[in-house]
Amino acid sequence: MQFSKITTATVALALLTLAVGGFAAIGAAEETDENDWEEIGNSTVETTDETEYVELDLEFVDEFVNTDEETVELTIYDESEYNDSDVDETAVLEDTVIGSPNETVTNEYSVGDTTDDELEPETEYRAIIEVENDADHIVSGFVAADDESIGGAQFGTETMDASPGFGVAVAVAAIASAGMLAARRGDN
Repeated sequence: MQFSKITTATVALALLTLAVGGFAAIGAAEETDENDWEEIGNSTVETTDETEYVELDLEFVDEFVNTDEETVELTIYDESEYNDSDVDETAVLEDTVIGSPNETVTNEYSVGDTTDDELEPETEYRAIIEVENDADHIVSGFVAADDESIGGAQFGTETMDASPGFGVAVAVAAIASAGMLAARRGDN
């Protein structure tokens, strides 16, 4: 029995799709170290002469899974040092926020030229936000300069798309439909 080129290509594409989906599922199912923090934000925040503070705002979900509190870490680096692969970057600012269900936390980090200020004006920073337990515990959040200058980021379950695509099942169904259509055309 000999198959047409279209049927052979359709079957090969279906098998490739299944293989890719299988490898993706295996990778997603691998256990991670419980001490691994999940990065939920990584963005540039730029301050100006008008910037008074950089704000971190977090809104936590109504109910947490397997914990009573969620720990979030904000680490801010100098952007140019962060991007220079030859330099082992040093944090300019580190802060830990512990939130409870249904809580909103807002922290402000002062910008200025005095020793009391945490960040400097006219500077590009890299802000990294990590969560200890589960990123789904954050409904929404952002880190940005108060004067809405360049940069900043929004994150959280309301801003993230949890589904990366239409899924392997839909791809397989589409390929199978194409195969059946090709088979019907071959019968005519």
